[in-house]
Amino acid sequence: MGRRGAGGDHGRPFHPGCRRRSCRPSPVELSLKMLKAGKHVIQEKPASGSTTEAETALSVYNSFPNKFPYKPIWALGENYRFEPAFVESSKLMNDIGDMMNIQVIVEGSMNSSNPYFNSSWRRNFVGGFILDMGVHFIAGLRMLVGSEVATVSSISRHVDTDLPPPDNICSLFQLENGCAGVLVFAVNSRSPKILWRVDGTKGTVKIERGDDGGKHGYQVLFSSESGECQKTFYPFCGVHEELKAFVHDMVQASKDGDHKAEPRSSYVEGARDVAVLEAMLESSAKQGAMVQVKKF
Repeated sequence: MGRRGAGGDHGRPFHPGCRRRSCRPSPVELSLKMLKAGKHVIQEKPASGSTTEAETALSVYNSFPNKFPYKPIWALGENYRFEPAFVESSKLMNDIGDMMNIQVIVEGSMNSSNPYFNSSWRRNFVGGFILDMGVHFIAGLRMLVGSEVATVSSISRHVDTDLPPPDNICSLFQLENGCAGVLVFAVNSRSPKILWRVDGTKGTVKIERGDDGGKHGYQVLFSSESGECQKTFYPFCGVHEELKAFVHDMVQASKDGDHKAEPRSSYVEGARDVAVLEAMLESSAKQGAMVQVKKF
């Protein structure tokens, strides 16, 4: 079993691509070495530092000879896809009618008092905290709406020089189902807030991070066309749930070589999160030009 979080340079791209800032092996390279040796791996997010790295890694992984009685599982640590708030809210989407618009508002609290602030590896790939933190919020978005992001148009800026660039981004995106939405993301804010909101013809679903009775988690609000508002609080438990799924997959793989691993923790899903953010950063580099999100 590969240990999630092992190593100190997570997410940095490896050759080809020539975007690495160090000669140390990236987590993806380390994961592939363990997988080739027949070890199951759960890798820390982000899946990669670029879509080029992810595509190369998947090609290598899929080319491994079938010398083991099972194919080693390559999972990615993305707990948002396992949080009950997103699992249950995705079911409520059936009750809001046709989606009209989407809002993702992220006002983070990444400053010197945050334990992750001085993590060197989070500063050493293109996108910095926008990519490292952002994959969580894109995972939540994709989990909630059940449709892939097709195109983006974005502007990013670097305002807080204590943070790696960029430290804030505003993006207009369109899903494959035609619905449009906005993502507003500030890495560090004086008034932290994280929420997802989807308005439909028959109702609204909103997920907002907060606490209830001393427990941290998500408040889910469902407003129906009759005007009634249903509120449910879900404490954090996504990390526990994703690890349970990984252990289950390891056990089942040893019994059945054709076992299909939990899709929510698949490396491909993580690569799709990276692809959305990479497209947003590319769009900003092109002064907001519309960019197609690479498909996996």
